[in-house]
Amino acid sequence: MEELYKRVRFNNILYATDFSTASQMALSYALPLARKYSSRIFVVHVESPTLIPAASPGRTSPSGTESDREIMQFMAGLKPQLKEVPHEFIIRRGDIWKELAAIIEEKAISLVVIGTHGRSGATKVIMGSVAEEIFRKSPCPVLTVGPNVCGEPETISDMSTILCPIDFRPESFAAIPYATSLAEQNQARLYLLYVADGAADQLPDASLKAALRALIPPEAALWCEPKAFIESGTPADKIVESAAELGVDIIVLAVKSAEQWATKPPHIALETAYKIVTESICPVLTVRRRLT
Repeated sequence: MEELYKRVRFNNILYATDFSTASQMALSYALPLARKYSSRIFVVHVESPTLIPAASPGRTSPSGTESDREIMQFMAGLKPQLKEVPHEFIIRRGDIWKELAAIIEEKAISLVVIGTHGRSGATKVIMGSVAEEIFRKSPCPVLTVGPNVCGEPETISDMSTILCPIDFRPESFAAIPYATSLAEQNQARLYLLYVADGAADQLPDASLKAALRALIPPEAALWCEPKAFIESGTPADKIVESAAELGVDIIVLAVKSAEQWATKPPHIALETAYKIVTESICPVLTVRRRLT
């Protein structure tokens, strides 16, 4: 198992935008975090020749044919919101993930913030599943703001409740350090959730709850007050439902790496994590376990 506790810092935040309504919502969550951590925000727009521009009401984004100067004019419209937050505008052209990956390395990015339109089916395939590609491949955590997110964005910098789903597979433990550190920094209640999905789950609830609580270092348990829950059903549905019922401010979710993701057909591989991200009423912080 990976190290279970480390203090989280978001020194450099990459905010990726396509100037859509979804992207604008994501910025409203990136800003409170930047203020809390005294972060620098890198506002990034990647013009991709293979991506069909997403239509949304009131969208005033570039169409894919503008010059860098014209795109900078769109970015300049964000300056009033970025007031008093150190920031830098970056324009790239090419494959979205490849360009973002280069910026993550160049700028030592510690958090990526994106919005998603929540498309599904054929439309999602056409759009290239950009959001999912980002959180599957990013070496740093990704905060995704989906179309169903509601509430005040400021709560992201002063969260009081955190939900961390765990299924006891090695990759799921990657979420624990981040959930624990965020709980400490915000003096927040930490909820641990296990969803039993099939007849193979024979352990009594009490044993499962004890196993969940044992994942949290004893010293951390003194201030984050971990509470364990056991649910039965489809993991994505139960995680989304639990987040709504508990009224949590954020879900901290470990996701499979791109290598693991690629081993399944797209219509299967896209289901669980993407469904949680797009249906949750709160932002989702995804953490990828690195393969060694």
